[in-house]
Amino acid sequence: MSGIALSRTGAVAMGVIVAATLVTGTLAYGWAFRSLTEPTRAPACYWPDMADYTPVNDTIPLRGARERDGFSPDQRRDAPYVERVRQAATACTPAACGGEALKAYRSALFWYLSTRLQDMRRLDRRYGDFGLRRARETYDTPADREIEDGLRARYRAGVFRINDFKPNRDGNREAIAILVLKGGAALRPCTKADKT
Repeated sequence: MSGIALSRTGAVAMGVIVAATLVTGTLAYGWAFRSLTEPTRAPACYWPDMADYTPVNDTIPLRGARERDGFSPDQRRDAPYVERVRQAATACTPAACGGEALKAYRSALFWYLSTRLQDMRRLDRRYGDFGLRRARETYDTPADREIEDGLRARYRAGVFRINDFKPNRDGNREAIAILVLKGGAALRPCTKADKT
C-alpha cells in the first residue's frame, strides 16, 4: 500500500489539531477585526436603518404641558433602566469588570439607551430641532451624566470596544460611538436627509 496511512490515534490527533487551528484562527480574526476597525470618529446620527422620516418642526408645548392627544414631550420612560445601569455599574467598574458583571452592565445599558433613543427619535419626528433640544435637556440630569461618564471611563479602561456592540437598534453601536467619542449633546436620530 502506497502513501501515508494514519492509525486511528493519528487520525484523531490530526482532527483535533485541525479543529484547534480553525477555532484559534476564527477567534484571532474576530479580535483583530474588532480591534483594528474600532471607530475613531463618531457617526453623525444613530439608527441609520430607520432614517425614514423628515422632522415636522411643529411648535413644542411649554415644559410640563401636554398636547391635545395627551402626549408630553417631557415624559421619560427609562426610570427603571437608569437605576439598573447604576446598580450594574457598581459591580462593573473601570478597574474590574468581567463575566457576569459585564453582561449585566451591557444589558442594563442597552435598555436604558434604547428607551432614551426612542424618546429622542419621537421628539425629533414630531418637533424637529425643538424636540431634540428638549430631549437633550430632559436627558441632561446628574444620573444621565453619571451613566455617560461611566461609559467613557469603561471604554478608556478597555472594558469594552465600540465594535463589541451590534449596529443599529440591535445593539446601539452608533449611539455608543457618539456617547463615547462626542458626548450626549451630539446624539440625534438619522432622518431622510442623512440618506442623501
